[in-house]
Amino acid sequence: MMDLTLNWFLETQNYSFVYGGPVEKSNLRISGISIDSRTIRPHEVYFALRGENHDGHKFVRSAFDNMAKAAVVEGKWWQENKATFQQYPILIVDDSLKALQESATEYRKKFNIPVIGVTGTNGKTTTKEMVAAVLSEAGKVCKNEGNLNNHIGVPLTLFRLNDSHKILVMEMGMNHLGEIARLCEIAQPDFGLITNIGHGHLEFLKTVEGVAKAKMELFQYLTPNGTGFINLDDSLIVKHTPELKKSVTYGFRKEANVAGEKPGTDKHGFPVMQIGGMEIKINFMGHHNLINALAAIAVGTEFGLDAGRMKTALEKVKLPGKRMEVLKHNNMLILNDAYNANPDSTLAALETLHAIPASGRKIFIFGDMLELGEQAIAEHAKIGESLKNYGVNVFFAFGQLAFEAVQAATKTGKNLTAKHFEDKKVLIGELGELLKEDQIILVKGSRAMKMEEVVDALLKK
Repeated sequence: MMDLTLNWFLETQNYSFVYGGPVEKSNLRISGISIDSRTIRPHEVYFALRGENHDGHKFVRSAFDNMAKAAVVEGKWWQENKATFQQYPILIVDDSLKALQESATEYRKKFNIPVIGVTGTNGKTTTKEMVAAVLSEAGKVCKNEGNLNNHIGVPLTLFRLNDSHKILVMEMGMNHLGEIARLCEIAQPDFGLITNIGHGHLEFLKTVEGVAKAKMELFQYLTPNGTGFINLDDSLIVKHTPELKKSVTYGFRKEANVAGEKPGTDKHGFPVMQIGGMEIKINFMGHHNLINALAAIAVGTEFGLDAGRMKTALEKVKLPGKRMEVLKHNNMLILNDAYNANPDSTLAALETLHAIPASGRKIFIFGDMLELGEQAIAEHAKIGESLKNYGVNVFFAFGQLAFEAVQAATKTGKNLTAKHFEDKKVLIGELGELLKEDQIILVKGSRAMKMEEVVDALLKK
């Protein structure tokens, strides 16, 4: 639990403090930070953040009703509302988001512990979970909850640090240049790990070279004696990695500092590999997760951890939902990979589908891949054309862009049933005709497509 006073905020940042109550409140103890008035707990400080679609200042009253210790608000709002809130502890700033970030940076300085930053086009959350699991063998680990990996989530994660933590593993997301650099300024990572570089956020970054430039900000903004973990299997990472004080390489190449061998899958389709003669099995689908496991082993090795303990830790990792989540229902296997999608992660999911033995049909239910900019039509067409390589028997696609995938799949001439839907409810309505025993169904799409609704419908049939 955090242990601060309101005075700490006044001393470390340019806050103004207003309180018209009968007792001096600046010495009151603070147990945490919140940006949500609905879930705030007693003794927490509420930061009223402005976003594109909401304004947290509208909920200051609600935060205090739910026992907030104080609220951080912007000066303009205070001038308009001070008559109503004179009796409450209020910290006034010019920009509440900037105040949250800068306060989090100051709070991070209280902890002399290693910070590992993790980014990449795909596999960020999976790798973060694996790294955290391995490093938990060295001490208590603080990590992002879920995918709180942006300009708000990173500060909130820092504020969860307490004296019991020995290591911080921080996932960092972005879709524009400069965003990883800013997250590094906030979190100050000592170690950096870039999982891969691929076709993500092309609407903003234009090319994979642009993606590489954005991701490399993690290596460029490490603390002065920082260490980078280099995926030798990713040619773009190798090409773009800047000169580092120290680096540790990993991959399935013999020259890697941490080298995996014999990557494959077991009879049930789960990924397996060997490292130093020891077999490691990953307990969730996806051959691509072997390189993520190697990344975690590389980090653990740098921290001096025993190989056997790392193996045990990795084999216990469980992923958050909608990330190649395996669901069994009425003798069917459903692969719920609906959390997000881009061209590379979609092909990886199709490879996973292809690797799983099945006596029944293989069905791919696909939603649009977003943020691809000018390359969107071509990339969706490539997905459709690629289905001939993955043993897909039925292809249902939802969304404007997914139409291009259906068109391309139809042109391959393969014995494939391909159908496009503009309405997800209509797609769901036709699922009943598909469902038979021993089938495997893969569901994937970008976050905004909410393809988990299809999974929910499948589980009810």
